[in-house]
Amino acid sequence: MATQSSSSHQEPKNTSQTPTLPTVDPLLLPNLLPEIIFEILSRLPVKSLLRFRCVSKSWRSLISQPVFAKTHLSLASMDVDYTHHRLILHCTYPPFFYYKSCSLHSIWNEKSDTAVELDCPLNDRCWGTWIVGCCYGLVCVRAGQDVLIWNPSTRKSKGLPNPEMHNYIPSYSFGYDKSVDDYKVVGVFSHVHTLEIEVKVFTLRTNSWRRIGDFPHRLGFGEEGTYLNGALHWTVSRESNVVIVSLDLAKQTYGEISVPDYRDGYLSWSLLDVLNGCLCIRCAYDDYADVWVMKEYGIRESWTKMIVIPHATPQLGTPYPTPVCILKNGEVLVNVFTHLVWYNPKDGTFICPTIRNGSEGSTVFPYVESIVSPDIDVDNGVTGV
Repeated sequence: MATQSSSSHQEPKNTSQTPTLPTVDPLLLPNLLPEIIFEILSRLPVKSLLRFRCVSKSWRSLISQPVFAKTHLSLASMDVDYTHHRLILHCTYPPFFYYKSCSLHSIWNEKSDTAVELDCPLNDRCWGTWIVGCCYGLVCVRAGQDVLIWNPSTRKSKGLPNPEMHNYIPSYSFGYDKSVDDYKVVGVFSHVHTLEIEVKVFTLRTNSWRRIGDFPHRLGFGEEGTYLNGALHWTVSRESNVVIVSLDLAKQTYGEISVPDYRDGYLSWSLLDVLNGCLCIRCAYDDYADVWVMKEYGIRESWTKMIVIPHATPQLGTPYPTPVCILKNGEVLVNVFTHLVWYNPKDGTFICPTIRNGSEGSTVFPYVESIVSPDIDVDNGVTGV
């Protein structure tokens, strides 16, 4: 599982554009300047903005502007109280097949929430779908050979054209190229009979695939890259060592990042992820899991063991804890296959939040609510609803 999730990361920001502010009927809002209306609307939840598009033509025009969508997404991403952050609960275990979501803010403050059904376009094929990644309000979902980019908040989606890679097994990854304000899907295609690997990149702006330089190592089936800092990252084995291979989405060049010296006892597995805007590696041992965080991107010496999560707890019931996020008070939201658990490393306690209308067996993906449309304007980049 790759939780793209860098839900607390603060890209993308774009303050170079000046929004075209609406002319508001003075009889409706006699005391509010257009600039104030912009500031107020850009801080509202998506559900409210979808309703407010019907207030007037000028409001609908404002909410649809690229600069408004970017501003709203930037403010939502920076919210330290996680007001606009949600969790996708993806279940593909019989008899449950669904995409649902719940509020991260609610399960933090109230320790409970009610999961709501998400209208994913691939719901009818839920048994064969999985989430490739979540990136700045958009989600990439795959079902067999079909790949689409989806905004669960607005229910809009866009299917990708077929990359025409016959006799190849694909591994897809999802990210954002800030240099051109574009979302991209990277496909690493491994030939079923040979060791040949080809890499193609799909861009929303062009709605097309283009081949780039070959991947320097072989990937396992379904290994999604982890997005951070304008690049995708994969852990690969090279001889007796493990390294992190990166792909810069703007330059389309590969690089390497060293892993921490985390060997301690028998390592069951290690998994690359993003935690609170930093690259992290989760390492599972017999009795516990270490979470290493790279505090300065690309600097090996900045790898720091941030959390140690024990396995042997009745609340968790199973090993392999996966931290979803770390709150400002130090609490960690942990996903352990069948449960979401709040872990307090200060006193070693666990609290299981109540998620009504949910079921066990869900994989969790954090994302930020946004009005960003999967249909990008060729001239202006991302747009709103």
